[in-house]
Amino acid sequence: MAKLEKLDALRGMAALYVVIHHSVSSSTTLFGLNIALMFRFGEEAVILFFLLSGFVINFSFAKTKDKTFQTYFFKRATRIYIPLLIVMVLGYFMECYEAGEVVNAHPRELLLNLLMLQDISSLKPNVVVDPYMHNSPLWSLSYEWWFYMLYFQVQKHISSSNRKDMFVFGLAIVSALTYVYFPVFLPRLLMYMGIWWLGVILSNKYMKNDEITLQSLAMPLAGIVVVFLICGFGVYRASLSGTLRGMGVHPVLEMRDHFSALVIVAVGVFWKSKGWIFFDRMVRPFLIFAPISYVVYISHYYFVVSAHYFSFMTNQALEFMAYVMLMLAFSYIVEIIIYPKILKGFSGVLRAPVRVT
Repeated sequence: MAKLEKLDALRGMAALYVVIHHSVSSSTTLFGLNIALMFRFGEEAVILFFLLSGFVINFSFAKTKDKTFQTYFFKRATRIYIPLLIVMVLGYFMECYEAGEVVNAHPRELLLNLLMLQDISSLKPNVVVDPYMHNSPLWSLSYEWWFYMLYFQVQKHISSSNRKDMFVFGLAIVSALTYVYFPVFLPRLLMYMGIWWLGVILSNKYMKNDEITLQSLAMPLAGIVVVFLICGFGVYRASLSGTLRGMGVHPVLEMRDHFSALVIVAVGVFWKSKGWIFFDRMVRPFLIFAPISYVVYISHYYFVVSAHYFSFMTNQALEFMAYVMLMLAFSYIVEIIIYPKILKGFSGVLRAPVRVT
């Protein structure tokens, strides 16, 4: 597979995995077997997205000639917001459809989501705002957006790669310590930046043709381990106060996410050392979904998870497939047809035409 096709295949696979994760119940069976356990790792799929995002953003930035903030911001903003606004409008009209009347558009909630401050209040404390119109997958976009913005500042103001890495992981560790006692948005965001930056480091090694082993990744992995242990201390404090609520809820959730990052990278390094055996058979087929994976991710709540407009079908499997096919069609239309045309209309903002990436 050429260039970053392996990453694209992983992205397509992870997007569909999240769709299934949000759709199956604990009693879902296939050919008489309960398959729910296979799809309990939606959170881990998002952590994989973070790692892939850090890799791709750094790779793209390194290859581009125009490294001005204007160009960088324009590319990142149009990529995030054009499909997102379309899905937000869709979400509002679907809420109206469900209610059978024009509903409150919740302008404050909308504004705070557009400012990328959303997260899930049922899972984490002191959340600024929940995702717009109950579209819970949008929580990760706030992290992605601010990772993009912080990435540019680190690239601009710190020259040495080693210093960049030390700064980011030092900041993540300090933020993790702060988060244990003050679990609010900013330290939570900066703590997770270490996971995303691990993707940046992998990208740098890939572009330099450096060896990628656990030994060569010792520093960033050690940083993730330290954050993991600090989160573990937070779990210990919660256990003493009797406030632990489960694996998918603060404070265990943050500890779980950092452990997941360690496992994903370890598995990736091991798989690479074995020549990516079975990768083409197991993962490559998902490459076809990579170009539409973003809209699949941000729209599947409406098209699949909360959908019941095909409930007249007597076969649940066929009903689910109908929802998925509609979601894929919508995603294709937005990503492949509408988004490039809108982007082309905005290309005059920059000195040269913008290429869809």
